[in-house]
Amino acid sequence: MPKFVFSLLFLLSLTQSLSAATAELNFEGLKPYYYVGESIQFDLQENLKTSSRFHKVDLWVAVELPSRDLLFRTPLAFTPFSPKPQAFRAALETTVNRHRVLEFEVQPGFGGDYTFYAVYVEEGKSPITDNFTVFRSNVAVASLTLSNRPLPGETRPVAPAPTEPPSPPPVAPAPTETKLPAPNPFTAVAGDSQITLSWQPVTGAASYTVDWRKPDGSEGNLSLSSTSYQHTGLINGATYTYWISGVSVTGLEGNPSEAVVATPKAAERPPAAPTHLSAEAADSQVVLNWPAVSGAVSYSINWQIAGGAVQSVPATTTAYVHTGLQNNLNYTYWVTAVSASGLASSPSITVVATPQAPPPPPPAVLAAGESFRDTLKDGNLGPEMVVIPAGTFRMGDIQGGGWDDEKPVHQVSVARFAMGKYEVTVGEFVHFLNTVKRRGPEGEPWFETKAEDSDSHIIGSTGNFQIEAGYENHPVNEVSWYGATAYLDWLSEQTGKRYRLPTEAEWEYAARAGTETKYWWGNEIGTNLANCYSSGSEWSGKQTAPVGSFQANPFGLYDTVGNLWEWCADPWHDNYQGAPTDGRICNGNVTGSRLLRGGSFIDDPGGCRAAYRGRGSSDFHRRYRGFRGCADVTL
Repeated sequence: MPKFVFSLLFLLSLTQSLSAATAELNFEGLKPYYYVGESIQFDLQENLKTSSRFHKVDLWVAVELPSRDLLFRTPLAFTPFSPKPQAFRAALETTVNRHRVLEFEVQPGFGGDYTFYAVYVEEGKSPITDNFTVFRSNVAVASLTLSNRPLPGETRPVAPAPTEPPSPPPVAPAPTETKLPAPNPFTAVAGDSQITLSWQPVTGAASYTVDWRKPDGSEGNLSLSSTSYQHTGLINGATYTYWISGVSVTGLEGNPSEAVVATPKAAERPPAAPTHLSAEAADSQVVLNWPAVSGAVSYSINWQIAGGAVQSVPATTTAYVHTGLQNNLNYTYWVTAVSASGLASSPSITVVATPQAPPPPPPAVLAAGESFRDTLKDGNLGPEMVVIPAGTFRMGDIQGGGWDDEKPVHQVSVARFAMGKYEVTVGEFVHFLNTVKRRGPEGEPWFETKAEDSDSHIIGSTGNFQIEAGYENHPVNEVSWYGATAYLDWLSEQTGKRYRLPTEAEWEYAARAGTETKYWWGNEIGTNLANCYSSGSEWSGKQTAPVGSFQANPFGLYDTVGNLWEWCADPWHDNYQGAPTDGRICNGNVTGSRLLRGGSFIDDPGGCRAAYRGRGSSDFHRRYRGFRGCADVTL
């Protein structure tokens, strides 16, 4: 819809309460329907109470054609309409309050619906490019429909024969013109808010008249020279009836076609693509899972083996177990959703899984305090992990003076597990990125690179990531919760062990390492014991320190105070009311935010206490956020 008409209709909706007596502008002398040969004469009437009310204004008059194009009056003179938007001044201080808008005789070929608009606008302003505040009156609106047919029963007067000279001898009457045949075939194809009409040309037709009946019973028509017409702006679900006739060069309308009926309807859209597709590999099989998709009645599971042919199988559930696979081969999977009418969605993200025989049991059970590094498939070693002993501790604001979300203090028992000796480094994370050759899906970004004006120390693009010089052994930052979990899922797939983020209880238990003070060494931050604001280190308040730059806590963990905030598995929950007492994830108040612990190099010492809790959106990546992983170990 043109902006001018939209603006007028918007103002019209604001002024519908005005009566004809109080409206400043209105059209007079207009009938709703005119036939060929009838004369149209109607005026624009001003009913101003005080002209000073408007100060200086411009008068805008426009007509919307059946094609929905706009024509405008030219300045000052009421001459034929112009397609160029213009205003003409109104002499408001005079007594001339009536203007002739239109005066002409209806001719064949102009059939259709016409709408006239008039409005006063602040002098020098344009209702097309300026805001609604430029309007200075109501909107006068008048609609009419022109027919391509003469007035029923109309006869034209015949001029009297001259008396001199004598009439010529009679001649044979001209043959009567035969009506053109009906257009055939005549078809109507319904679409979204529109109907497309088409017909075969009729020999001898100079134009065609398209007639239609609307759902409310009213009728309309339009003269065309083409053999097709797209009727737009219709009501979906409503029924429209059409018929058409050819018009000869003399204007004689031919026989009408048979009526056709059509009902526009909204276009059906395919379902959304499945999200969060996961693939868990096992011995000779892969288990796929994904959330249900609204509007889907089935799914197509597709897979490909090492660049081979694509294969697929239908499924009606949101899980599929692919069995009989060959171990140690990479299988790539993606899923599409299918509607009841067979429309398929765009494909999900692809996931790769490698079935493997179960690994042999470890040769010996590691003791608490021992460290280990698992071997990756390419022969490299994973992050160094430390076995954390099982135990019971008091969790929360033991010292007092903390925040409400650190309460109540409660006792928690934690099972034996392994935790990263250091925060995951830039070097370790870049090795992961260059192996998977991805940087995360658009809706769940993993991290930002140096090229994006962040404080990340990772440079490059997909499949070719590099480390900023001197930062390989610094903890990786600018990593989202999604990026942390993606890295640990990759470690699980590489090693056959379950790697994950720590629960909030596991993190505080490991950070305290058997102590109940604010920091594992005492209640004061001291000097050069950690990397946080005012802690006296060379990195304090500036940037990350290389991992292992400070003393380890009694469990053998480094940098549990400051350096970077570390992601936990738990969603944010406002306090410890009803929190688990066995170290599990607390799902009491699931939100889009995830827990962060430990503080960072830019935080005050109070924000680096063992009991202090932080939060952040799962997709945020910031210069002061990182993570360390956990792994399940044999008891």
